Amino acid sequence: MSTPQTGRQTGGPEHPRHDDFVAVPYLRQGQLISLIRWSQLNGEWKYTTMLAEYLHRDEDSWYLVINGHRAKLSRTEWAIFN
Repeated sequence: MSTPQTGRQTGGPEHPRHDDFVAVPYLRQGQLISLIRWSQLNGEWKYTTMLAEYLHRDEDSWYLVINGHRAKLSRTEWAIFN
């Protein structure tokens, strides 16, 4: 991120995740959450959304239950969708 007046870099991850710039609600284990992923196909932007049961997250991944199966999704690809 840069500061508005100087354009200098401030602290933070070198490659920010999509959800670093939005308020993430308080997440509880077992809570249903919606995630979104954007992709470009034939020059057009498309999105995919998903409803999943939240388990936990770390710096890189979401840990979820999707259709009864445990899953690990990249936070660089999937962001919380309110």
